[in-house]
Amino acid sequence: MQVSQIQTLLSSWLDDPNQSYFLPAQTLVWINNAQRQVQLQLIQAGQNFYEKPVETTLVINQSDYMLPSDFIELHRLEVVISGTAPNENRSPITEVTTNQQDLVALSTGTPVHYLIKKDRFTLFPCPDQALTLRLYYSPMVTDLANSTDVPDVPEEYMEYVCLLAAFNGFIKDDRAPQNLMAKKAEYETLLKQMAVDRTTDRSRQVVEVGGYGIGDWVY
Repeated sequence: MQVSQIQTLLSSWLDDPNQSYFLPAQTLVWINNAQRQVQLQLIQAGQNFYEKPVETTLVINQSDYMLPSDFIELHRLEVVISGTAPNENRSPITEVTTNQQDLVALSTGTPVHYLIKKDRFTLFPCPDQALTLRLYYSPMVTDLANSTDVPDVPEEYMEYVCLLAAFNGFIKDDRAPQNLMAKKAEYETLLKQMAVDRTTDRSRQVVEVGGYGIGDWVY
C-alpha cells in the first residue's frame, strides 16, 4: 500500500473521507510513527525482515568502533579469521555487560567479546590483526514523505500500520471503535505468539547478540 492508499483507508476509519479534519500532513506523521512501531514489534518477535550485513576492517590496537548511523538492533557480530566466502572461518563475538568487562581479557588478540556504549562498542581483547569485522543488524526504517512511498514493512502488516496510525486520531477525539480495537489486538497477539515461539525454538547453544555497529562500514 502506498501512503495515499493508507491515508484513504485511515480517513474512512476516522469518518473523515475528505481529509479535511485530519489533514494529510498530520496523518503522515502518524503513519511514520506507526511504521517504526511495527518494525520494532517485528524485530522483537524475532523476524529478520530488516536484517542486513555490513563489514569493516579492524584497526590494530583500536578497540572502539562506531555503530552504523541507521542502527536499531544487532543480530550478530563476527570476525573473519581466514578464508573467503563461502569458505570463511568465522568466529562470533559475544556481548558482555559493563560489570562483566572486568572478567574479559584487556590485552591484544582476536576479539571475542564486545561492550555497547551508546553509539559505539568496545572489543575485547583489543585487535592485533586487521581482520574483517562483520555486523548483521536491523537499520531504522526511512520516513515516508511522498504519496507514492510504501512503508518498509511486510505486505501483510500494511493494514496494521494503518490501524496504529488511526488510533492517534481516535485519541484526539477520545474514542476507539471496538471493531478496530479487536483487529489491533489480533495483530498484537500474533506478534507476541511469534516472539514466544522464537524463544521456545531457540537453541541453547546459539549465542545471539543485541545491538551495534562501526566506523567505515562496507554495505
